[in-house]
Amino acid sequence: MNKKVAPLIGVASAPIAVGLPVYNGEPYLATSLASLRAQRDVDFELWIADNCSTDGTEELCREAAKQDDRIRYFRRERNVGSSENHNRLIHETKTRYFTWAASDDAYEPDRLRKMLDALTDRPDAAMSFTSAREIDATGATVGHWDNPCRTEHYDPVVRLRDLIGREHENYHCYGLYRRDILTRTHLLPPVKNNDRILIAELSLYGRFAEVREALLLHRQHDRRLTQSVSQREWYRTQRSDGKRFVLPNVEEAGWYLKAIAGAPLNRQQRVLALLALRPWMRDNAVPMARNVARAAVDGARMAASAALPRK
Repeated sequence: MNKKVAPLIGVASAPIAVGLPVYNGEPYLATSLASLRAQRDVDFELWIADNCSTDGTEELCREAAKQDDRIRYFRRERNVGSSENHNRLIHETKTRYFTWAASDDAYEPDRLRKMLDALTDRPDAAMSFTSAREIDATGATVGHWDNPCRTEHYDPVVRLRDLIGREHENYHCYGLYRRDILTRTHLLPPVKNNDRILIAELSLYGRFAEVREALLLHRQHDRRLTQSVSQREWYRTQRSDGKRFVLPNVEEAGWYLKAIAGAPLNRQQRVLALLALRPWMRDNAVPMARNVARAAVDGARMAASAALPRK
């Protein structure tokens, strides 16, 4: 397809920004871009933030941008890590609604429109999301996902308790956000399970509007960042804060506490929200103790090394 595609409403700003952060996404990127460009009956902008890819990602994106006026492609000045690349996109776009897309996923043609309709019908909702079909590297269906959490419940503590306490895949994070509410959160913190923390925090700001149709095609493959690196390796390669000691589970606990502290809750709700963290704290007590013990050992080794006389 070589014809330029103009926005549906001409020069007016589109209501939706689709942010696509990518690093070496060549294997599935063409499929993802094609499915995004095929979204129908909805006006949107597609912002692609290339985190200094070393494969054919840049060429694919530049070619797509030449063909479609809705696409804005730019390459970071350096690799800023996955979380920061995601978060920068939120501030770089200025639309009323925002959603992240993944370079290895695909989307049914009505997905954006139906999520927008759901938010329009539910002015009290902080975001909308859809069910998902899980696909493999070849595109074959390998599973289905429907939301098991009570994310439409009127009580923010119930929403939080379910999102933290129930076993579920966090496909809510690929939903459509009200940008003014999203920017009130801490966004994606620099920890591996940051999407779960963000969605849990967002649930304290409003209910989620659910479209119970499998309009997201989420790809399962071995090259996914969260699957291909360990928690400690993720910290080493994805963080840019220069911290010497890594306490992954302790830091996750801290971000949950920050989320509750900053949310628009009354005193009783805040206390109940803190109590809702108990199952997570219980499950992570041993890992947090190991974090502290390992940091103490690493600190002792560094101190001993520094005390050795230099030759």
